[in-house]
Amino acid sequence: MMLCVCCYISCLANAQKLRAVYEYIPSGMATFKEHVYFENGVKTAVLDSIWTSTDLEKEVENEEEEIPNSSSFQLNTGTKYRQIVIQKENDNLIKETRSIKGKNYLVEDQFPELVWNTDYPDVDTLARHVCHKATAKYRGTTLVAYYTEEIPVPVGPSKFGGLPGLIVMLYNESANPNYWYLKEVVFPYQGTVPVNENYIFKLPKLSLQEFVEKEDKMIDEQMRIIASKIPVIEGMTSESKKVRGGVEQVYEWEK
Repeated sequence: MMLCVCCYISCLANAQKLRAVYEYIPSGMATFKEHVYFENGVKTAVLDSIWTSTDLEKEVENEEEEIPNSSSFQLNTGTKYRQIVIQKENDNLIKETRSIKGKNYLVEDQFPELVWNTDYPDVDTLARHVCHKATAKYRGTTLVAYYTEEIPVPVGPSKFGGLPGLIVMLYNESANPNYWYLKEVVFPYQGTVPVNENYIFKLPKLSLQEFVEKEDKMIDEQMRIIASKIPVIEGMTSESKKVRGGVEQVYEWEK
């Protein structure tokens, strides 16, 4: 009987569309919005989106046109996005957009399975929703999530989800944690997903490892140039240790 109820809830969630808006705080110096859409078992997360005053009538007609901004690219919606994540239920291959030096890539991430521990008595009211606590190990850190069964959609911000309800708050345990807070939710959602998949899927493809190694190489070169301009002080040595400030701190191939 319980299995039938769970299957019914899952089918009901998949049949209805959802739109959630999170406040994303990667540090004390920056706050962004993240828009998450869910439809027919597919989650599309638009990370760090920043509304701009671009002319909505001037759509991008040439989808192969190079975008000059090194940290974002322009879609034909009047909005600039830094990163888009497309994730299908029951599929560990996540597709996301990233860019280096103004060139955009479609990065394929073989996402590790999140094993959530929901065996917590904690019950809190967050954003007017009754929430339950869950934790999971993830790429060198521990995720702490609060989810609500009042909205039976197993998604959350960024690449995260798989709980028995919508994630309302999520952060990682770290000296400099990243936070996501649910600010708005529309369920069922009647609108569309404002993402040009035709453009996205034409981008050059890289695996996540290939992209990270390419990005690390660029950062190391920048740091080498900076270090070469700093006067050498006798008796002092300089040691470089890679520290990532994001929620992904250690990748599978680095262990």
